[in-house]
Amino acid sequence: MERKGSNEMGQWWTVPGDVGGVLELRHVPIPRPGPGQSLIKIAGAGVNRGELIARSALRLDNPSARPRPSGIECAGEIVAVGEDVLNFAVGDRVMARGSGCHAEYALIDAEALMAIPEGLTYEEAATIPNVFVTAHDALVSNARVQRDETVLITAGSSGVGTAAIQIAALLGAGCLITTTRRADKSERLRELGASQVIDTSQQGWEASVRDVCESGIDVVIDQVGGDIFPGLLRSMAVAGRYISVGRNAGAQTGLDLDLLARNRLTLQGVTFRTRSAAEALACTQAFATDMLDAFATGALRPVLDHAFPLGQLPRAHEYMLSNEQIGKIVLEV
Repeated sequence: MERKGSNEMGQWWTVPGDVGGVLELRHVPIPRPGPGQSLIKIAGAGVNRGELIARSALRLDNPSARPRPSGIECAGEIVAVGEDVLNFAVGDRVMARGSGCHAEYALIDAEALMAIPEGLTYEEAATIPNVFVTAHDALVSNARVQRDETVLITAGSSGVGTAAIQIAALLGAGCLITTTRRADKSERLRELGASQVIDTSQQGWEASVRDVCESGIDVVIDQVGGDIFPGLLRSMAVAGRYISVGRNAGAQTGLDLDLLARNRLTLQGVTFRTRSAAEALACTQAFATDMLDAFATGALRPVLDHAFPLGQLPRAHEYMLSNEQIGKIVLEV
């Protein structure tokens, strides 16, 4: 895709359309790093559901809608650095959260870079930055999960779900439940560390949670919201902590305030959209400090479901919408 003998690269953009954002492959200048920046020649880039959900607001009748580059995480090799970059050098294998990552090159602040753990391919490394940082932020920084506490993670087969299951197991969760709407995914989720898998498409799923954990759930990490939210709250223990990471089933739901008060529940929302660059960077650095070494020991593992060529981003999105995957979908460059 790269234009040989030129200073241009291929890069996917999402542009406003009649009913939502439309993908557009552009040829744009290869950027040059400024102070504190590194230029990454991308080998793998993660595909994330959040960008699919955000496309619905990128309509032509929305006056605030603007074209924007696609992709929020990548892995690759540093090919140039700007001034004041001290901890990384040309030739280093790195991964990071960033912007404009569905491309052949990306500019990333050097402070946001993480060294790729030994033994991982670029495609495997590209599955790590967004979902593992998100899961760490939810479980460690916000829920403050303690050893032997009970944890329930919804949408266990998603990218964040597969990361959260592993992190909760590493933290020593006493009873680790995850949910799915596909029973055929249960065995793989147990392999990742879940002690029980509950199918929320079945009537009576709330009773199944209580059968597994009679005293209730201490921590819920929820990516679904919508119609399962009330049942999740009813499944929680006194002084339980509910962390809203995603709302794939809808952002509107009912809330029983009596239940909230009686069980002294804590409800916490997390997102990167309203965080400053410094706050988002702190999340990455906290994850790297706490858990990056766990990939070298095998305690944490990337979960790569499928890799598509960079030019097939629309196909990657179609596959994601099919909900067939377990773990991450990436683009290989």
